Amino acid sequence: MTIGYDLTSPSDDETWPSFSWDLPDRFNVADACLDSPSDDPALRYVSEDGEATALTYGEIESAVESTANALAEGGIGRGDVVGVLLPQCPELLVSHLATLTLGGTVAPLSMLLGEDHLSYVLEDCGAAALIVDETRASELSIRTPERTFVVDPDSAPGHDGLGGLDDHAGSEREGGSSITMTPDDPAFLLYTSGTTGAPKGVVQGHRYLIGSLPGYQCWFHLFDEQEFASTRVWTPAEWAWAGALFNVVYPTLALGGTVVAQARRSGFEPARAIRVADRTGVTHAFMPPTALAKVRRTGGHETADLDALSVLTCGGEPLPTDLLDWAESALDVVINEAYGQTEANALVGNCQAAYPVESGSMGKPYPGHEVLVVNEDGEPVPDGEIGTIALDPSDPALFLGYHDDPTETDRAFFENGLFDTGDLAVRDEDGYFHHRGRSDELIITSGYRVSPVEVENALVAHPDVSAAVVTGVPDEQRGERVAAAIVPIDRADGDTLHAELVSFVKDRLGAYKAPRKIRFVDSLPETRTGKADRCALFSE
Repeated sequence: MTIGYDLTSPSDDETWPSFSWDLPDRFNVADACLDSPSDDPALRYVSEDGEATALTYGEIESAVESTANALAEGGIGRGDVVGVLLPQCPELLVSHLATLTLGGTVAPLSMLLGEDHLSYVLEDCGAAALIVDETRASELSIRTPERTFVVDPDSAPGHDGLGGLDDHAGSEREGGSSITMTPDDPAFLLYTSGTTGAPKGVVQGHRYLIGSLPGYQCWFHLFDEQEFASTRVWTPAEWAWAGALFNVVYPTLALGGTVVAQARRSGFEPARAIRVADRTGVTHAFMPPTALAKVRRTGGHETADLDALSVLTCGGEPLPTDLLDWAESALDVVINEAYGQTEANALVGNCQAAYPVESGSMGKPYPGHEVLVVNEDGEPVPDGEIGTIALDPSDPALFLGYHDDPTETDRAFFENGLFDTGDLAVRDEDGYFHHRGRSDELIITSGYRVSPVEVENALVAHPDVSAAVVTGVPDEQRGERVAAAIVPIDRADGDTLHAELVSFVKDRLGAYKAPRKIRFVDSLPETRTGKADRCALFSE
């Protein structure tokens, strides 16, 4: 509650000019997240059957202490990796904080992972233990760590401990307090989705929370400490994703707010999500644009009471301008887009309390983050030129490295030491960044460099297009050709719409950027983090 930054005086001309990082010598995420009055609300949870539970900071702390005792009795201690395979629920939060209390490293695991992927991650990270709920445990056919704790989410968490772990609790740990850690000690081992090969384990230190806070405060417009305790912050994204954990869960607790959780074991359901936001009085929310687009298509928001919702932040993928405009009008909220990575969070984004949104841009760097656009040698390029987004290596939001892979870690940096995000962008003369996709997704067609994001933004601006995703497909003559998958509003006349869209993009971006292959689909496939999955659409 005491680690938020004083960002009370944003200004258009010189935004937060006096900002400086405050990194203590000793820091444990668990301590930071439990440093609030015990009677204050910490978690509002809606279970799969719709039952609502409210837990205070005191109740969460009690459950964390009991669970830490159980894990310690099971041999878990400093440096051990604990896999947590749970849906959004109190047990997940308690398991994370108990592991961190013991000086362990949390490996968040997605409920949507297939068994091959799950088996790979557990073996790669050398998990000393796994915490899993009864439903998922009954489905597993893979080998799990010897110390596998099966928890019961129906055991009234937050009072006497974590259901299913109480049997292992044994005697209390000596002292009963958290292990002293430094900001640079490992805290989380977050696995990438692995769409281009084996998943990589991203090691983040306890400082990752500190590095995420300025962005969190800016995109949610939280500049006054008195506002922190009244926030109810929610994301539909799985808590196995860095964007959910560090754009919502941990910053909210560190500042004394209330986290809203919704249990689910499958994909995003717009109607159910809207009901959760209505029922719990969500004030701030974070979601991928793909999820927001589903809300627009399916409705449900028209009859919900969303008066408490004031700011919604989008991240994980570019936010189309027309979707931003729709959401601000239909939901009557402020929309701020934000950019970050598992390796480096909360770097760039919008903050309408400080500067206006520039159409089509991803915003400006948030306080404390020295973000550049550079060429292949890591040298800055002039404003207006496309380059790679790079970050100063001293940034506390930057990862510690890839797990047991120093070679891949070295490849993530330019020779001059700057971190290479692998994302392309253009910075304009006013300091706004414009995303141009991943460097490994850049389409090279007949020698031209085409950003798939730029083409997607043009396509969704057409009134008959609900959603679009663009990628490059092999072509013998051109090297690659631009291909698009389109979710049309009406599929009655696909041939006519096909021709219209090609002409539409040609007029706006030029003939070489127009899609030469268009596929009409009912919906876009998604990655487990809720982003549109380019690879799945044209993989055959």
